[in-house]
Amino acid sequence: MTDNNKRPVIDSDTIDGIGKLLSNPMLETESGWKINLVSKLKKTEISLEIYPEEDGTALISVYTENAHLQLQECNSIILSEMLSEVIFTAEYGDKISGLIVSMQGDCSLYSNVKKKLLSSDLSELTSEKLIAAVALSLTDN
Repeated sequence: MTDNNKRPVIDSDTIDGIGKLLSNPMLETESGWKINLVSKLKKTEISLEIYPEEDGTALISVYTENAHLQLQECNSIILSEMLSEVIFTAEYGDKISGLIVSMQGDCSLYSNVKKKLLSSDLSELTSEKLIAAVALSLTDN
């Protein structure tokens, strides 16, 4: 998102909305925001960090006990109250990548998914591609 007329993907309302949806306020850091999500039931903890970029996009990082996931040039954020999830996306050309974080502390990354997959006939997809298509279906306009 290099057009200076476009609104940055991250603003105070978005940060407040993420904290509200994930039932834990975002903490402001020196260079962005972070939130820790703990699931006592699953005995897991993840850390979500958001760093605004000068071009209006954001760098999104998720740290788990055994992984570090990162989405660069995030240019859209969807807050889904119905699913209790935040969907961070980066679109470029005919592809989309999405990093999904749920209130329960689950996270998933779908990278370089062809946009046409999101509006295709789901019954014709392999199970592997079906998972990505369903997970990112809220991003399809």
